[in-house]
Amino acid sequence: MIGTAVPYIERNGLKLSRYMLGTAQLGLGSYGINNRLGTVDGSALLEYCEHTGINCYDTAHEYGDAELKLGRFFIGKQPPFIASKLKVDLHHTSELELERQMVQTTERIICRLKVDSLSALMIHDPVMLQVYGDKVNRILHKLQKEGFIQRAGISFGADPVEQYAYSAGLVQDDIFDMVQLPLNLFDRRMVHCGALDDFTSRGKWIVVRSVFLQGLFFLEKDALPEAIQADGSILLETLHRLALEEGISVAELAMSYVRDLENVHCLVIGAETPEQIQHNLELLNRPALSERTRERVEQAFADIPRQFVDPTQWNK
Repeated sequence: MIGTAVPYIERNGLKLSRYMLGTAQLGLGSYGINNRLGTVDGSALLEYCEHTGINCYDTAHEYGDAELKLGRFFIGKQPPFIASKLKVDLHHTSELELERQMVQTTERIICRLKVDSLSALMIHDPVMLQVYGDKVNRILHKLQKEGFIQRAGISFGADPVEQYAYSAGLVQDDIFDMVQLPLNLFDRRMVHCGALDDFTSRGKWIVVRSVFLQGLFFLEKDALPEAIQADGSILLETLHRLALEEGISVAELAMSYVRDLENVHCLVIGAETPEQIQHNLELLNRPALSERTRERVEQAFADIPRQFVDPTQWNK
């Protein structure tokens, strides 16, 4: 298989590929609404990334054995940039126990990844900041000072606007160097609320996930979850018609729209096969969308209800 050129971005002395491999599929057999293979062959994916030049990976302590697979593959090699995530049991963790849990989980992540220091530790649930306030920040600073982590970040979830509203002040802290958020053709909530511009103005790395809305864009209408099938069919018809009229695929339209946003640095994209990674890299290298096309997208999908952009709502 012939490798495709990998675009990079360099900021503050850190050079990352704009393609950040999402590794949920490595450890979770049923991740993604369009997943056809279950748990994938992690070695094949990682070998292709290494060969091609993709140098950053997104994982989480909750992604099954994804961290273990990354650790085994890169042992004895120059470690890439790996961002992992942690969360704590908000219902059974007192403030006194918070530091112990965060430190112990970070130590387990480092052990599983077989690294001396974690490239980035992401808060997997922003509600942690709502519950514990700046105590989380102080613990992250301590983890950084003691060499456990090189930087911290935060990953916004199913209700990012609400999470942004109560966490923005705390995320201003320089310890939060990386922000991950959902953003795609249907879901521009973090653009509309001003979060994307805010984080960029503060010098954060912006990492976007859900570019293809977990594969929803590629489903046949009758394969849509029942809760969104009726109106979702209309949305997908509009999306496919717009792509056809522009002379490009749905995948290229979705990828290019997010890639071309001025403040987006890296895109987290999972894959089931090396061929999918190659195809995604080809999409990442396609020409920019015209301003007319961008305007058509934003007009067509201006007010998408939450149930279509939040996967946790699809089976309700």
